[in-house]
Amino acid sequence: PVDLSIGGDAQASLPSLSEEVRRAMSAGRRSQIADREKGLREAYVNMQAQARKRATYGWNSSPISTARLTMEVWQQIKEHDWSLVSRGLGGWPQRLWKMNKHYHHIGFSGGGGVGYGLPASVGAALANREHGRLTVSFQSDGDFNYAPGVLWTAAHHGIPLLSVMHNNRAYHQEVMHLQRIATRRQRGADGPAKIGNVFEDPFIDYATLAKSMGWWSTGPISDPADLAPALKRAIDVVSQGEPALVDVVSQPR
Repeated sequence: PVDLSIGGDAQASLPSLSEEVRRAMSAGRRSQIADREKGLREAYVNMQAQARKRATYGWNSSPISTARLTMEVWQQIKEHDWSLVSRGLGGWPQRLWKMNKHYHHIGFSGGGGVGYGLPASVGAALANREHGRLTVSFQSDGDFNYAPGVLWTAAHHGIPLLSVMHNNRAYHQEVMHLQRIATRRQRGADGPAKIGNVFEDPFIDYATLAKSMGWWSTGPISDPADLAPALKRAIDVVSQGEPALVDVVSQPR
């Protein structure tokens, strides 16, 4: 148990608390931490360099690579006061974006529940609205299908949100799991894995669905060269206080 428990706001109190801890440190302890910090900074720089190199693989591919999609969004939002409110794209934003404010990434459900992302993103966008932040969400298609009605809620209440579809046309995590199991049991990887887990015949047009509920939308986009102009237009709409969706046909991971 703690000796003294004091309730407080982390954003307001942590800088002052950190400074007090630094003042209380001995010179030897400060030197020790400085050496460790140097090593961590070098490791971080090397990690970023490796991530940028990996991000170039399949840069011009169609369907669009998740790394390319991540960086195209970053190029459009980096001059704004932005907030990422979804998990998104296999961790590429966390590896490639500069995140130095507490609201740059608010985390995710933690339980991996499908259907959390879209309603949670709208709720976070509502919280960000009074601060004038550009709220960004990478929205997976399977998650979207659970509660699409929340789109109407966002349009009705004028909740500004940039929703970028990670439209890989499947519950891909389930597809991968079933492929592993089918291979292990020598049943053939493709057939069983697709049953009930892929969105084809017909493909789902998320842009049209969003438009039917009052959103500005565009897509589906499968050529990476078309991303930048679509994202710019979407951000203009969101900056005016309305939600916008960009449907992107993307690689599975």
